[in-house]
Amino acid sequence: MMTDSFHPVRDDEIAAVLALWQGAGMTRPWNPPLADIAAIRARPGSALLVAWAGDTLAATVAVEDGGHRAWVYYLCSAPELRGAGWGHRAMAAAEDWARRAGHTKIQLLVRNSNAKVLSFYDLLGYEESAVTVLQKWLDPARERAFRESPDAH
Repeated sequence: MMTDSFHPVRDDEIAAVLALWQGAGMTRPWNPPLADIAAIRARPGSALLVAWAGDTLAATVAVEDGGHRAWVYYLCSAPELRGAGWGHRAMAAAEDWARRAGHTKIQLLVRNSNAKVLSFYDLLGYEESAVTVLQKWLDPARERAFRESPDAH
């Protein structure tokens, strides 16, 4: 049962967020989750939103001001609650946040190999953008972790 609305993460919820992300396979060696949480919380134009179902952290979603668009990261629902609408509610919370911030567009990144997640976003009305994402690493240690990881691409 959905019992709570999404709210910005509190200090006492960070351990539960880490456990959810790690249990759901969301973390990557080149993106240390504690550093990501700290960076999200430090920026006035960003938020890490969480919702609970009773004593279970049901879902998370991070949203960030990217100028005229908002970006979404770390959408994750508890594996034992999948299929109960938490992913949809998390995206609705992110979209509401973006609208309130004055954004006209919301974007996110999904690995091409992640067909299940691509299907989820397709059902929500998201579509592939006609752009190519380019990157340049500014932190050599994180780049090394990325290049050495078997699931980097």
